[in-house]
Amino acid sequence: MLARLATFNSQPADPEDANVQYLRDTIKSVPGFVAGFHMLDEQSGKAYSLVVVEDQASGARVQAALAQRPTERRVGVDPDHVQFLTARAF
Repeated sequence: MLARLATFNSQPADPEDANVQYLRDTIKSVPGFVAGFHMLDEQSGKAYSLVVVEDQASGARVQAALAQRPTERRVGVDPDHVQFLTARAF
């Protein structure tokens, strides 16, 4: 499996905004999606997005699906750092 960990130093004003939900739904609809989490360190304000997919091909499909979202449906906050990590369930 492959995990995409994105770090954000800023976040959307409303984490339940319709465009955030559209982002989540877009990712979940991709074949090979395993799990996804939005996480917040309330002390620092730093946010994280973790998406786990079956393999590199699934990860590429997620990236393509995100890039194809209409401009008006984008959240407007880009990650400050993105890592791709090998993931093993336990």
